[in-house]
Amino acid sequence: MKRVAVIIIGLILLQAGAVIGQEENRNIRGSKAALTVAADPEVAEIAELWIRAYLNNNTGKEVSLLPAGESGNADLRLFAASPADNEAMRNEWRVVIARDILVPVMSADNPFIEKVLSGGIDPAGLGMLLTSSDGMTWGRLLHNDNTVPVTVSIPADDAALTSLARFSGVEPGLVTARRLSSPGEITTLLRSNPETILFCRLASITGENGTRIAEGIKIIPIDVNSNGQSDYFEQYYGDYDSFNRGVYIGKYPKELCSSIFCAAATKPSAGAQADFVLWLLAGGQELIAEAGLTALPGGEGMIRRDMLAPEMTLAPAGDHRRAGAGGWMWIAGVIAAVSFIAFALYRITRSRAPESALIEHLSPVRSFSLETVAAPAGILFGKSHTWAFMEKNGTLTLGIDDFLQHVTGTISRINLKSPGEKVRKGDRLASVIQKGKQLDIISPVSGTILSRNEKLANDTGILRTSPYADGWIYDIEPENWLNDSRLMLTASKYTAQLREEFGRIRDFLASFTGANEVRLAHVVLQDGGELREGLLEEFGPEVWEEFQSRFLN
Repeated sequence: MKRVAVIIIGLILLQAGAVIGQEENRNIRGSKAALTVAADPEVAEIAELWIRAYLNNNTGKEVSLLPAGESGNADLRLFAASPADNEAMRNEWRVVIARDILVPVMSADNPFIEKVLSGGIDPAGLGMLLTSSDGMTWGRLLHNDNTVPVTVSIPADDAALTSLARFSGVEPGLVTARRLSSPGEITTLLRSNPETILFCRLASITGENGTRIAEGIKIIPIDVNSNGQSDYFEQYYGDYDSFNRGVYIGKYPKELCSSIFCAAATKPSAGAQADFVLWLLAGGQELIAEAGLTALPGGEGMIRRDMLAPEMTLAPAGDHRRAGAGGWMWIAGVIAAVSFIAFALYRITRSRAPESALIEHLSPVRSFSLETVAAPAGILFGKSHTWAFMEKNGTLTLGIDDFLQHVTGTISRINLKSPGEKVRKGDRLASVIQKGKQLDIISPVSGTILSRNEKLANDTGILRTSPYADGWIYDIEPENWLNDSRLMLTASKYTAQLREEFGRIRDFLASFTGANEVRLAHVVLQDGGELREGLLEEFGPEVWEEFQSRFLN
């Protein structure tokens, strides 16, 4: 009875402290906290738009816009900077909230479009386009005898000129391309002259909502390694979402991108600053296209909000320091009382329970090794961590191997192709997504998709719990199974490859600075060198992209 009474008293104290703490938080959050924002001239338009919309949606808030010259007195600073503009970067906390992206575009009716889209244009070719006046032809650009002239136009502002000249390696004064007076000219020019090439801002061809490339316009791929072909890592120009994600993870040339930053002296943890920044990364994204800029991909915005969200429960003292003192004393008292009760219960329990009973309740960090990765006989494994099984009717069932499930951890979504679509060996088969981070699964075979596993739309967990049965991805009619199967591995050879794969992944982790940080030390378990389940969950999209390149492509 005494023990029960002590527990009841402790719970009462805990409840009282929680109620008072919640009341204090309500008082603080309900207060009116003034916020000052300074914006550089190039982002003044979007800053005004953001502040006006924020105040309309958040009655009782106070936000004022200061001139750029007073940025030292502002709570937050908005500015644009490219990777080459280091002088704009101060020793301060900052987060990307939008982008200004320059892209070369052409008409879908251009007679040379297939050649251009398949090989792209390298930086030297872009330099020729920018500096050649009337003598530029499509034959000179595509290295053939065609004499059709190429006309080139670029935005009228100096910032765009500087970025284009820097990337293509030419002097800005040598650029002879025609200047566009307004974004509205783009569609008109491409319709009247399909042979033209335009450099413009991505937002100029994605409409008011900024989520879809205008019909009849194609972004010209940039052949960054100048090899005259579209490599796998360059194949992200087909649609708006793929392209915007490609920019985010660093595939697109950084010289042609400018990021819009929100900066502060220190990372906002709560109050008016944090509230405004979180809004910029959520509701504020819907307004970015109106200012001629590009919003963040959904996954990036979510990741950046998550970086701030865990600290939102910290309430600032502000003018309520005195009013909150009583609440904090209550909380301190409750903590002391609960600690005392927990210690007493621990002593009582330890004196009566055998040590083995305590050990049973420990939850060690889960790991995986060669012995725990399933590799059933009877199926063939692709080197891109896929598997295939030939059914009796001659069709193939495809899926993702167990190793990849252990590495990625929980998958939040999987993007699948539709029945009837053809896939080629080496092409993207599907994409697995985790909080905005993505891996593309590469097909080990060529064929036509007959059906797909619709269960995965509502339960991606079966990819992990049953990768070789319920977690299958497609049924495929193979095109050349005899040749494709020769390059796949039986279970025994696959197990041997996995042994090498475990060594490679340890080297991979060691190659990133983040893997050596204390906060990531548990990714590789030191006892026996085993790997932690879901180790990629600890890393950002740039590491996922590197993993894609080294282990899947």
